[in-house]
Amino acid sequence: MPPKPQHRSVVRLLGTAWLGGLMLCAPPGSSAQEVDSSRYGFRPTFGLGVGMFAFLGDIGDHQRNYSPLLTRVGYELRVGTPLTPWLDAGLYALHGRVGANERSLVRNLNFESRVTTGGFQFTYNFHQLLNPGRRVEPYLSVGLEAVEFVSKTDRLDAEGRPYHYWSDGTIRDRAENDPLAGDAVQLQRDYSYESDIRELDLDGFGQYPELTWAVPVGIGARMHLGGRFDLRIGTSMHFTSTDLIDGVTVDSREERQGDARMDRFLYSSFCLSYGIGQRKASDREGPTLTPEEMDLLAMADDEDADGVTDWNDQCPGTPTGVAVDANGCPLDGDGDGVPDHLDLEPTTAPGAPVDADGVTLTDEALLKAWLNYKDSANVNMVHSRAESFGPRGRSTAAVKRRTFVVKVGEHLEGISEDQIQKILSIPDVRTLEQGDTTYFVVGNYEALPEALRRQLALSGKGIDGRVMAEEGGRLIDIDEEVRRAGPGAESQGGAATGDAVVVRVQLGAFRNKLARNIFVGIPDLVVIEGDDGLTRYYTGSFTDVNPAAKHKVDMLLKGFKGAFLVAFRNGRRVSLKEAGARLTGPEDLRSTPVGGIDKSLVRYRVQVGTFAGNVPMDIMDKYIEVGDVTPVPSVDAVRYFHGDFRTRAEAEAARERLKAKGLSDAFTVGALGNRIITADEADRLLAEP
Repeated sequence: MPPKPQHRSVVRLLGTAWLGGLMLCAPPGSSAQEVDSSRYGFRPTFGLGVGMFAFLGDIGDHQRNYSPLLTRVGYELRVGTPLTPWLDAGLYALHGRVGANERSLVRNLNFESRVTTGGFQFTYNFHQLLNPGRRVEPYLSVGLEAVEFVSKTDRLDAEGRPYHYWSDGTIRDRAENDPLAGDAVQLQRDYSYESDIRELDLDGFGQYPELTWAVPVGIGARMHLGGRFDLRIGTSMHFTSTDLIDGVTVDSREERQGDARMDRFLYSSFCLSYGIGQRKASDREGPTLTPEEMDLLAMADDEDADGVTDWNDQCPGTPTGVAVDANGCPLDGDGDGVPDHLDLEPTTAPGAPVDADGVTLTDEALLKAWLNYKDSANVNMVHSRAESFGPRGRSTAAVKRRTFVVKVGEHLEGISEDQIQKILSIPDVRTLEQGDTTYFVVGNYEALPEALRRQLALSGKGIDGRVMAEEGGRLIDIDEEVRRAGPGAESQGGAATGDAVVVRVQLGAFRNKLARNIFVGIPDLVVIEGDDGLTRYYTGSFTDVNPAAKHKVDMLLKGFKGAFLVAFRNGRRVSLKEAGARLTGPEDLRSTPVGGIDKSLVRYRVQVGTFAGNVPMDIMDKYIEVGDVTPVPSVDAVRYFHGDFRTRAEAEAARERLKAKGLSDAFTVGALGNRIITADEADRLLAEP
């Protein structure tokens, strides 16, 4: 008797209903169109995948004596949407085949089942524990699904002859104890599963339903490929509520008898997904105010609410409740340069030197500060085994200082040559790095209206920009702040991009990104990664080719071999002749010299100590004993280095000798001219082609 068709179609009906239901996954009381897709509303992601099924059940004794890698191909379709930054919800459907073959002297069983599942799933991505700028994230998942299975077994060969398994390991068309066994013909299994297990009813189970529920538990990782594409790699164990997928249970007869455990199957897959319903960054950039509204904002706004409009406020950003003068600056009753609300000594004598808290400095404190500056006061000694380079972090006041900039571009992977030329034609453009993303920003304004006016000026030159706040070296979205502030900024005047030629010095183009320490002391550095895989470094911004040429010579002396001049105007690269240079030959604007680092300047040294004051006598005696120790002053300390080696192996050998002499904190660093870099970075520079 054939299977009842209504059982075979249940999963298909459930899948259709669930997929349709996903289109209604908006918050209560709202339509899908009303959901803010810029946060965690309806942002569907569709995925297609391929994987492998492995069965764990009674046939094969739950893979005890068989490899779980004996698998069959399966396919998946997924639809999901984020609920929170750390939790996704989704619907999915799987289709494929599971099976097992068991061959022994006491039992010979086999089956193959066509499996179709449909269900919903929740996925946790460890958001709270990972870097926000991550490209790869692990996940755990759990869900509930309906499983339809149609199980068959291979009992007959292609000619319809039944299999009989003999004790000698052969398969014949008659039983071994058959009176006519001598005429038995040896057969070979054709692995064509032609007999429906339920219809055979070998164990008297009758017409049991071939439909069950299961709980899938999974683990894996998701990689963000860019362009709204993700790659999901994972595996999930599906714990079913039936023991009949293989047709064998604890109630089966004789040698067919299994155990009481429910059947399970493992699905491992690759799934490529694409997200829709997400606005591009360009759709969100820039204020949406009219020019008239921006005019009113510039003339009447008072961002810090101190009673002085931003147009006349010389001290924007005054804390709430602080008394100010007619210029909007906090009152300073004793004239010591520290506002009254921060001054711990509000009645300082006129002209007396004070510290950051407005407290008068004593003669002893002034003397100690001077001696420490001259590196002759015996204050605290600093040891560190970490390779720490460059100036220390900025002061708390600097970190908290908030300014406004215009973001004119960003990239995570690479940008085109046209975009590069457009960005480099802006005289005061600079780069900020947050995680894996590089942002290009213009300006550094104390007041919001100034930034808005600059945005309008750039827009007039065909350069789209977005006003953002910069605080502590990080960009902050202030779209909501601009909208909440009301009408906009002065549309006339402001800094313009101009039509003048901008001449820069390209230091080089490198296959691997270089460490920031290599560029210490390099002014106006702009870092751009092109879509050709090269990272280019530019310095300087000149309107006259002569000072640009002098700057190029300075860069050559600093070790940037192959530095050359490039000129830009109105978003395009132009010839140096247009920039005012006199050329002795033709110039090919298509040429893009790679440049590089002068490897002859790369050295290795051994750092033996760091001191905020003078070196203690016992340590100085050791420095004198080993010899060739050079002090290198930094912002707030002096670092001491030994040697000048061409190879890292020589430096490591010297480090071991120094440790044997009691300088246990010595470690190897690199050097490019007079700039200290990590030893690993020096290795990479020497390895550059």
